[in-house]
Amino acid sequence: MSIENHKMIVSESIKIEQCNSNIQIINSIRNLIINKYEHLFFAVIVHGSVGTSEVIPYSDFDGLIIVKDIFVGSEELNDFKKESMKLILQFDPLQHHGWFQIKESQLQNYPQFYLPFEVLYHSKLIFPVLPEIEIKFKFNVDEVDYKRSLKQLISSIENQSNSKSMRLYELKSFLSKVMLLPTMYYSAKMHQGLFKKDSFLVVKEDFTEEEWSCIDSASLIRTNWNYKLNPFQNFIMKRPERFFRKLTKKFISPKVSDDIKKELNTEFHKSLKLFIKKINKDIFAN
Repeated sequence: MSIENHKMIVSESIKIEQCNSNIQIINSIRNLIINKYEHLFFAVIVHGSVGTSEVIPYSDFDGLIIVKDIFVGSEELNDFKKESMKLILQFDPLQHHGWFQIKESQLQNYPQFYLPFEVLYHSKLIFPVLPEIEIKFKFNVDEVDYKRSLKQLISSIENQSNSKSMRLYELKSFLSKVMLLPTMYYSAKMHQGLFKKDSFLVVKEDFTEEEWSCIDSASLIRTNWNYKLNPFQNFIMKRPERFFRKLTKKFISPKVSDDIKKELNTEFHKSLKLFIKKINKDIFAN
């Protein structure tokens, strides 16, 4: 890493290796790009548990597309997103977000608040089909507002936590946000990014056992995640169109099991409130 002090510009170079995993979603997306869409992209990258080959039933698909500027907003790019989302929903019918996207020119003014470059140290390359690629990033430290991103995350969690009728789709979104709190807290406190998995170990000692209990409960649910779809659910939940995603969210996805409800009890919500209170005190009190 190099820093141009007079402008507070961080320059970073990351080498990302080809993803050689046998996970079907990787091969399917790579083949789709090669066959129809390779001209659109500077690079296509997978991160998260798929990128580290630690896939479990809870895993969703976290992918970054770096789009050549000329194709941003194009019909071809929209077609790629629709076709690739069909593949992603085959992998995870509860997928609650799309691709992370930046345009190639943003590598010179990287949106660090959007997807911290530190996450990409644990990523793998889907396209181009090369042994590795070196990606160079630049961003202005003074323009990165980690606190704002954390505040938005907390607000979203608090709004969802009041819901009494979550189905599995919404629950997964909620739990994923809760488990993102440690890394967002770290970023706001230390003013740099950190891989989500690493953040649990790094920041745990900042919290009491009661405060941290909600993270342990969310992690346990993640580890034991399991559900079955009936034929109707299987059809609806793997359709990428907005109408079907709304149906999935509100009506079609499975109900929350009794085992999960036991974890998401009064003590969980009490712990979550204490956890957020501690974050607010440490980050926003001054």
